[in-house]
Amino acid sequence: MRKIFGAVLMFSLSLFALSCKKDKVEIETLSKAGEEFYFGEKVPVWAGTRGDLKNLSYSWTATGGTFDGWRTQDLFENLWIAPTKAGEYTVTATAKDGKASASRSTTMKVTRYFFDEFQSAYTFNGNGWAQSNTTQVNITDSDVNKARVELTANATSGPNIRRTLDLAELKIPFSINAKFGWKTFFRAGQAITISVFFVQPAANPTIPYMREIRWEIWPTVNPATTDNYQIRYETFTPNNSGSSKFSAAGAVLPSPLPLVSPVKGRKAELAIANGGEKNISISIDAANVMHAYIDGVLWFQSNGFKDWLDFVKAANPGFPDPVVKEFRIAFPAKANNNETGSTLFVNSVFINNDGTILK
Repeated sequence: MRKIFGAVLMFSLSLFALSCKKDKVEIETLSKAGEEFYFGEKVPVWAGTRGDLKNLSYSWTATGGTFDGWRTQDLFENLWIAPTKAGEYTVTATAKDGKASASRSTTMKVTRYFFDEFQSAYTFNGNGWAQSNTTQVNITDSDVNKARVELTANATSGPNIRRTLDLAELKIPFSINAKFGWKTFFRAGQAITISVFFVQPAANPTIPYMREIRWEIWPTVNPATTDNYQIRYETFTPNNSGSSKFSAAGAVLPSPLPLVSPVKGRKAELAIANGGEKNISISIDAANVMHAYIDGVLWFQSNGFKDWLDFVKAANPGFPDPVVKEFRIAFPAKANNNETGSTLFVNSVFINNDGTILK
């Protein structure tokens, strides 16, 4: 009798154990698309769960940032939108089936205003980058030094790659660092142009504002005999036609003052060979002083923009601080439809909202 009772008891316990195991919900993995994120980046996150999958529902929480509206509907995947402040944040998924629940968390590291090392095949799929008049090839690689985007001019109109910087407001101080080069063919005597564009203030359309910082590099000319750079900024008055003015040597306020002397000149470090890469940086610090770096080495710093901005603000109380709108790299169009197109490649772009330089 004891043996029969013991067998029944063991059988009952086994059924209970199997029932408990079947009822158990477990999130075995919580994955994310990347390990480091920028301000406002939309990051896919998804859970790998064991349990009664037919009846599972999910909920998501985060210690910072938000989730993309309609994607929060009880799904095993979500889209987390990074906050506009550097730091470490926690995203947590909870799965439940009416009988049991389980949670799992992952750390989301937000490091800077923006960066892209072009490692993803989806770089241009709605995340802010755009290009014009180019044929585009993405070179994806786990090695950040090998991953890049290659753009070949395919028309006689100006090709470029650009990014609107509106996920979070970008004011001074800031810095922009880009690694780029050319390969195979580059139209002779033509320039690569790196531009930073600024927002037009809504008020005071009769007052000039800084519209663009423009750094032109002629990568294939001989800097021993030919000018191979020009760096300047443009002021513009919205309601005054023909009011665009670029900074120039000998300018007197309120005309825009030069950033470097000479504004156009020769710099051996700016020559770029076929397949070579150049690392350039532009920064404006908290005192409105501009700095230019080549391959991590300071080339010059300038009070030209600072003095012009001080003048404009003193003459127009309440005039707003500049806000960056767009970063752009332009390169030569085809000379004619039968010419080979120039090919630009971009290895990385880093933007900081504190003026620090990535060297």
